[in-house]
Amino acid sequence: MKKNFSLVIGIAIPILMIALVAASIYLPGLFSPPPKVNFLYVLGDNHYEGQQYVVENGKLAKREVKYPEHYTPGVARLFVHNVTMNESREVLFEEAQQLSLDANAKSLNGYEVVYGSRGDGLFPFFFISSTDYDSVYLKGHRTSKKLNLPSPATGGWRYYGSNFRFLGWLK
Repeated sequence: MKKNFSLVIGIAIPILMIALVAASIYLPGLFSPPPKVNFLYVLGDNHYEGQQYVVENGKLAKREVKYPEHYTPGVARLFVHNVTMNESREVLFEEAQQLSLDANAKSLNGYEVVYGSRGDGLFPFFFISSTDYDSVYLKGHRTSKKLNLPSPATGGWRYYGSNFRFLGWLK
């Protein structure tokens, strides 16, 4: 051991660095409160001049949207996302209208729904950071969790960018 002390130090330092990085990534999630508030969102509701679904006075409302003459909009679909199970279920407008909603960006227990981000380029010379509209996360308390949302095969996920839109937290 004394003969190879520098070798032991040389091997131990990278192992300790890996352990510290892993701990800094995973420990905040272990000690943060879990998300508890489910939310309502819509897919397919970001066309042209307006949004079909809005939250007014804590309730879901539907607006008439005027589309161009030769444009056929996609079908806007409403979903309730269960944050505990990380699953969504589709709901009808009439069912969603009965829900009490909080349209604030953050839930009562400090979580928010955000898009992911990605970086492209050759660091340090060229670096481009952009929003990843294919990924949606539940973020809060120094942690984030990727949400399982309907894919193109199960409900059409993309149309010139993401068509996911958060509407409100369920009260």
